[in-house]
Amino acid sequence: MVGNIYFISMPYSDFTKAKARPVLVFQTIDKNDLLILPLTSSLTRDGILITSDDIQDGTLKKDSVVIVPKLIAIDSNLILGSRFIASLKESSFTKVKNELCLKLGC
Repeated sequence: MVGNIYFISMPYSDFTKAKARPVLVFQTIDKNDLLILPLTSSLTRDGILITSDDIQDGTLKKDSVVIVPKLIAIDSNLILGSRFIASLKESSFTKVKNELCLKLGC
């Protein structure tokens, strides 16, 4: 699951509405919770650009930006019933991890 991109219904930060959007599973916290990073096709957004060259399995229809450091904890059940889009190559996922660490001051 970690390193995979799924299409889920994700709530806005004020929790008033939700929007279907792609997310990257960043880390498993425990059996019930995951850390995710949202993706956007708005290439002007601050974050890490991923293209079809970064994909190991599946298909990314549009070049996208992983929005770093917008790290979000969700219940793993939100992923279980959602649509798999793609999985990142290990080198691309490492790039995301390194950038997140820089942004968070690790």
